[in-house]
Amino acid sequence: MSKKMTAELVAAKSKCDNLSMVRNLNLWGNDIEDVSILREMPNVEVLSLSVNQIASLKEFGNCPRLQELYLRKNNITDLSEIRFLAPLQGLKVLWLWDNPIAEKDIYRPYIIKNLPNLVKLDNTQVTPEEKQAAQRTDFSAEIAAPAYNATPSTRDRGTSERNGGAERYAPPQPVPVSYTHLRAHETPEHLVCRLLL
Repeated sequence: MSKKMTAELVAAKSKCDNLSMVRNLNLWGNDIEDVSILREMPNVEVLSLSVNQIASLKEFGNCPRLQELYLRKNNITDLSEIRFLAPLQGLKVLWLWDNPIAEKDIYRPYIIKNLPNLVKLDNTQVTPEEKQAAQRTDFSAEIAAPAYNATPSTRDRGTSERNGGAERYAPPQPVPVSYTHLRAHETPEHLVCRLLL
């Protein structure tokens, strides 16, 4: 049986009995799967739900004032779930790192294209260059194709190729560097690696 985010749990954490008045909620590490109660929380602005069991972004579309969404270490597997966040024009900060979708080679540019108002994705600023490159990229073939299964040594974000005037992201080639303590994201010109915190 899935663990639900309940009104009682929200009230205990937010110190607010009226769900429609909750602005900020942190329910990190509660094994929550069902967040359907978000339908009753239209004014929430910051949600911290990392380290849970959430598998869909659908219910977050019921939070039109959402500005920051932290969902590290959940079970989001399908990039097409991002469509549920597209109507949230005020969403500026999104963390999805350590979800299965973060292993996909088009993860970062795909999200940037579909959520053009993002300022920060996974604690990394979204640059104007990334936005421009993402907007020029056609992801239809990659989304329709079977998911690329990255291994820890190939967790970088891939390289881009020209394909009939549109950029297309190809799976990265293994390199003789261990990414055990590094993660990389692609910029239009090069890969930038930084130590994971």
